Amino acid sequence: MMICNADRVRGWLDEHEETSMLADGFDDAVIGLTRDLKTSKYRVVYDVKRCLHILINDHGMDEDEAIEHLEVNVVGAYVGDMTPVWMFLPAVDEDDD
Repeated sequence: MMICNADRVRGWLDEHEETSMLADGFDDAVIGLTRDLKTSKYRVVYDVKRCLHILINDHGMDEDEAIEHLEVNVVGAYVGDMTPVWMFLPAVDEDDD
């Protein structure tokens, strides 16, 4: 499986003269882009499981703290038409990365 990282997404957006919003500190959790059919804006897609992994391993949170932080401060934050999309991939294991 090919993983689409933040640098590739930024490159694609630049190449196509598009803009979108990326969440600070979660570059390793970027899995791609989607286009909002209503607004025609591109939105960056993140893997929630990877976001939790970043909060736990890079920021020293335990699992409950990471879940609460992500739900309240990240996933729950609407910041306009280009708000990132948070995807749950229950069929994907860490070994698949």
